[in-house]
This record gives sequence, C-alpha cells and structure tokens, in this order.
Amino acid sequence: MCGIYCSNDLATFEILDEANRKRGNFSTGIFYCYGSANYNMDKKRGGFDWNQTELPGDKGFIYLGHNQAPTSAGRVWEEETSHPFWSGDWVVAHNGVLTNFEELKDNHLPMHDNPVDSSIIPALLDEFEYDHELCDDSETEIQNILYTIERLKGTFAVWIVNIKTMNVYIARQGSTLFYKGGNVSSVKGKHYREVKEGVLYSYSYEGLTPVDGFAYDSPFLTL
Repeated sequence: MCGIYCSNDLATFEILDEANRKRGNFSTGIFYCYGSANYNMDKKRGGFDWNQTELPGDKGFIYLGHNQAPTSAGRVWEEETSHPFWSGDWVVAHNGVLTNFEELKDNHLPMHDNPVDSSIIPALLDEFEYDHELCDDSETEIQNILYTIERLKGTFAVWIVNIKTMNVYIARQGSTLFYKGGNVSSVKGKHYREVKEGVLYSYSYEGLTPVDGFAYDSPFLTL
C-alpha cells in the first residue's frame, strides 16, 4: 500500500506527506515544478525531514509526492525501483496493484526489466506516444494517457507529468484518492471529496479540472 498526494502550497504538502506516511514509509519521492519554467525530482529512502529540506515556496509552484510501502520484508532501497518512475517525457507515481503487469510487458515491452509493476506505466506512455499503429491518436498526450490507462488492470491512483509540456494529470481506478481545492491525497482529510473513477483530470495550481472519461473496471478491492 502506498500514498500519492499533491498540493499548491508547500506547508500543506508537508502535512499531506506526514498523513500519507502511514500508508508507506519505506521510500518517498517528490516532484515539484513552476509552470513550464523549471522542475525537480528527488527520491529518498524513508522520508524527508522537512526541517532540513529546502523547497521553493513561491506562489505558483505545485508539489507532487509519493510514499511507498515495501513489497517484501527483505526489500533493499534502490532509486530505480522507487517512485516516481520516469521514461521518455513521462513521470508517473502510482498507488495500487497492476494485475496484468506481466501481460503488458509481454505484449508491448518485452525488454522492460524493472520488477516494479508501476514502472510499466511511463514506459507504456513513452511507447504508445511514438507507436501510431497502436495508438491512432498518440500525437495528443491526453489521448495517449487515455489509451494507456484503459489497458491497466487492477487498481491505480496516479499522477502523471509530461515534462515536455509540463502538464500534470490525475486518474484513479479502485485505489482511494480524495481532493479539496488544490490538494489531492490518498488519505482523506476533512471536507475532502472523492476523486471520481473513470475521469482523467488535469492538475494545476488552481486544482483539478475534468478532461475526459475513460473506460474502467474497478475491482471490489480498494487500496
């Protein structure tokens, strides 16, 4: 079990990080950006000490985070097996379990060697972006995202960043995800509302905006 969270306010982002640590404290990954001007990503074993971590707090920044639970008792932390995952122009953090991970690899990315199921999502986005035989509308990033997430089986709550356009997206199927204004979290806060399944949202400093719907098949299990 993991947690994802986003905010347009640094102090709130730190609070959401603390709240989501109960869902996973093995590893923490953060991505923050200011419009299309600049971005940065950092991953750390355990969590960030916010008394010793300096992030820009200017108005206009958005902050995206992921707290990861270990998948086994003997798990050794490695940067390449920790969220967020990056492939081509795509950065993705994911909470949930993809039940067709091996099938996706066999059908689309047989050379994919990262053992973490979440890592397949940005790899597929990158693959489909340039494979027009597989995705007729792959010239648009929204259609590419819809095409990709409709092929994911199991549970997911994701934030997705295209670092070429610096557009950020949110979607879920099965896994919990809530929002209030410009804040998004796997852990429900006071007055937070549930992010709807089967809807792709864009995420910006102003908060969530519905973009399009996608076919989804939510299992009964919610993570």
